[in-house]
Amino acid sequence: MRYVTPACVAITLAVSPLLAAAHEPPTQRDSQAREIEELRKEVGELRQAVRALQEALRQQQATGAPVATGQSEQERQLEAELRAAMPSPTPGETVATAPVSAPGRPQGASLLNPDISANADFTFLGTDNNQLDKANEFSFREAEVGLQAPIDPFARADLFLTVDESGSVDVEEGYATFLTLPFNLQARAGKFRLLFGKNNVLHRHALPQTDRPFVAVDNFGDEGFAGTGVEVSYLVPNPWDQYLLLTGEVVNDLTDASSGDQGSALAQAAPGRAMRDFAYVTHAQSFFDLNPANNIELGASVLLNLPRGETQTRLYGVDLTYRWRPLAQAGYRQFLWRTEAYFTDKQLRGSDAAGLAPNESNTFNTAGFYTYGEYRLAQRWSLGTRVDWTEIPAQRRETEWGVYPYVTFAPSEFGYFRLGYQYAVSDQLRDKTSNRVWLQYDFSVGPHAAHAF
Repeated sequence: MRYVTPACVAITLAVSPLLAAAHEPPTQRDSQAREIEELRKEVGELRQAVRALQEALRQQQATGAPVATGQSEQERQLEAELRAAMPSPTPGETVATAPVSAPGRPQGASLLNPDISANADFTFLGTDNNQLDKANEFSFREAEVGLQAPIDPFARADLFLTVDESGSVDVEEGYATFLTLPFNLQARAGKFRLLFGKNNVLHRHALPQTDRPFVAVDNFGDEGFAGTGVEVSYLVPNPWDQYLLLTGEVVNDLTDASSGDQGSALAQAAPGRAMRDFAYVTHAQSFFDLNPANNIELGASVLLNLPRGETQTRLYGVDLTYRWRPLAQAGYRQFLWRTEAYFTDKQLRGSDAAGLAPNESNTFNTAGFYTYGEYRLAQRWSLGTRVDWTEIPAQRRETEWGVYPYVTFAPSEFGYFRLGYQYAVSDQLRDKTSNRVWLQYDFSVGPHAAHAF
């Protein structure tokens, strides 16, 4: 059977001139008539030789006789002709029955597996204020494992698990995104970071500084806030062909705590849940290109959580981002400036209002902002400075502010080192002022998808 495949190749090569000749001008057809007839004879002889070899092999297999290892002179000549007719392989090219993505592993199997990535975040905080958590300690703040893959042509799945240094495992995000909805709509369902402003949507390893801004921490916590619910976004068509994205989200509430298995029996009936007990977020985003090297992004956010008999929160935010990235510098020179402001209205009720003085109003209106600029000096080096100021929500006349210059060295896109100094003043601390030195190393492995732009 080793002659069958080469013979078929030779037959194909022999027939191809016949097909080509059919497209040549009539003046050339007459001159090639004899040559075509000779080629037909050769093809017929090759077919007869192949049939004879196949018949001989079948007879040997039927009788159980050993296959002869020797070759006749005619067979050797035929094999030499077939080898000469076959194209030579390119140096370094190998023949494989199926493409492979790893030794011994067909590529088709890898298509069934999700993209798997991992990130790890290490820090050191040196400070003169021992009221800060993990002061003058190294910390393995977080490891994150991501699994991302298409579910089918209509949806994709994203799952991010985090492990802190105590070994606690948490689902940071886990949601399905539905990509092909009509009317310019897109939706996702599961647990996801609330699309409020720019900072809250970022995972810890993607933060532009080692810690989150004070105003974001005071409203959403050190790690930001993710809720369980649904989201719908709408790309608004307009006559100016301007990018405008509207997003609406509904999640359980701002605590998003789970008390047990869904549907399990309770010792006593829970209070009825109304639509106002959910948290609602709306976000509008637009993007403007000033020229090929400069662009501006604008955003506005609203969060409402108005449960009956409990603390009610109204949170408003605006954000502005300016980017300068000249194409001639291939991304090695760029500048980003971002500002985000929060306006918080809290009405303390229930147990949260128990500590209020008699006749003291339970309404607290506060504001805060952060702004930072970051300049990329070269392919691997960046310098930046962040300024924070905020009133502490649900507190009267308590503020905190700080200045945070930093430098980042990124040997590649998969890891970076960061050194920063932070001077902070906070009314939440007994010793209000603190000097903080941050050291950070973060690395990523695997095909981690890009974060929100």
